[in-house]
Amino acid sequence: MEWAAALEAQPFAQALRASRWTYPLVNTGHILGLAMLIGAIIPMNLRLLRGDLRAVQLLRSYAIIGLSIAAVCGGLLFSVQATDYVANSWFRAKIALLVLALLNAALHLQIADQHLPRQRRVAVGSLGLWTAVLLCGRMIAYS
Repeated sequence: MEWAAALEAQPFAQALRASRWTYPLVNTGHILGLAMLIGAIIPMNLRLLRGDLRAVQLLRSYAIIGLSIAAVCGGLLFSVQATDYVANSWFRAKIALLVLALLNAALHLQIADQHLPRQRRVAVGSLGLWTAVLLCGRMIAYS
């Protein structure tokens, strides 16, 4: 927990905490990144369920951009209350599921070489994992 307290004490975290506008803008960036990520993940995996690989590459690019935005903004938001987040079971579940979702996403890179049943398992896993990540992330605010 010392590292979390040290992160909260960093000047950028204190500035973010003290700012009237920066924190809400970073929060908006996190939500925008999530919207872009999920907005690409859902149609990408629905196409994959049908065995249609044509749009997967394009949608994957948007998913990566959305994930990058969400991760940077999420990291900044985390820095403001790191000790609280580390102690929160919903946050820990979110991070664990996020790791699993990213591992599943790595399977997408070789998806064209896989048989349709395997493609479908990867797609269903992706849809379920990203939904669970969102749910856990939302539950953080209620715990």
